[in-house]
Amino acid sequence: MAAAGVAAALATAVFVLVRDARLRDSLQRARAEVVFDLGLAPSLLADLADPTELQQAVESYEVRGIHAVLFADGSAYRSDPTVDIAISPRLREIADGGQLGFDRIEAGGVPTLVVGGPTPDREAELYFAFSEAGIHDDLRQLATALVIGWIALAVVAFVLARVAASRIATLAEAEAWGRRFTSDVSHELRTPVAALVSEASVLQEHLAGMPPDARRAAQLLVGDVARLRRLVEDLTNLASLDAGREQIRTEPFDLGALVGAAVRSRGWDGSVEIRPEPVQVITDRTRVDGIVANLIGNALDHGGGDVAVRVGRDADGPFVEVGDTGTGIEPKHLEHVFDRFYRADPARSGPGSGLGLAIARENARLLGGDIAVRSESGSGSRFTLRLPLSVVAEP
Repeated sequence: MAAAGVAAALATAVFVLVRDARLRDSLQRARAEVVFDLGLAPSLLADLADPTELQQAVESYEVRGIHAVLFADGSAYRSDPTVDIAISPRLREIADGGQLGFDRIEAGGVPTLVVGGPTPDREAELYFAFSEAGIHDDLRQLATALVIGWIALAVVAFVLARVAASRIATLAEAEAWGRRFTSDVSHELRTPVAALVSEASVLQEHLAGMPPDARRAAQLLVGDVARLRRLVEDLTNLASLDAGREQIRTEPFDLGALVGAAVRSRGWDGSVEIRPEPVQVITDRTRVDGIVANLIGNALDHGGGDVAVRVGRDADGPFVEVGDTGTGIEPKHLEHVFDRFYRADPARSGPGSGLGLAIARENARLLGGDIAVRSESGSGSRFTLRLPLSVVAEP
């Protein structure tokens, strides 16, 4: 309910600002009028020594709708004796010092502003009472409107929070189900797929002796079994990553040497150009090898052109850049290349499970790094593995 709390604080601030502004404006207008009336008081009260005449002079303010209190010759004269305008001792002390003062009181249950001070000749003190009932009525209406608005916002925030919580719970449940499904499928398929792989390897040894039609069907079957094995392996890796069971085993090694070994061990020497620089790192060698192999294999399978691998280190840390000169990736597909099973871009269709890049990025992030991609249609693509500066070993 953070939104309700913010709304309450905002409503309170608005009310305080409006109240202070209205009361300040009321005081400024009252002070201006009192200064004017005090300036006229000496001529109005001149030669009025009789109490009756002083009372009549004070009562003349009632014609203007203003209650007044006059202190002269030790006596108090009120323009309307039925209205109790209390002049506090503190206010009289201010007037005695020759200053204009003000006070806010309740007069007959009406919020009232009292402003006054000495006359210019210092012969008397004159105080005027101004009703602020209208201001307080407006403030009550404003407070009511703000409270109603806050309640409405709180109700809406509560409803939205419940809806959001329900949606989050549903998404979390769906994600958990997806993880369980991936784990269960990979586990259940592992044994039958292993048997299929064994049988397919036997079948592959006898391809040469088969009739042409049967050989073609057997070749397709062997290829499909190989892809199925790769899919099960990728699903197993994803299930392990999703479950958070993966452990990082760090060791020092040269990043450029690892890339060269990864290319040679997979028979890619004649297809991949390597431009290594010696970069000593301390991280998980096996995971980095898998990420690099995934990126290079992806470029060879889908890039459709020469593949070059550059290894180095810059201000952002160690990196391995895998580039190809293929047709590139269209912008509308570029943001989805790391999505699981995403193969909507015909320019990069081909063999594979559709999980390789997703697994590579998950492993890169597990190591504290990431994989970025840059591509333009017709200009090839660049996948860059970035490792954090913290894995760099001092020479």
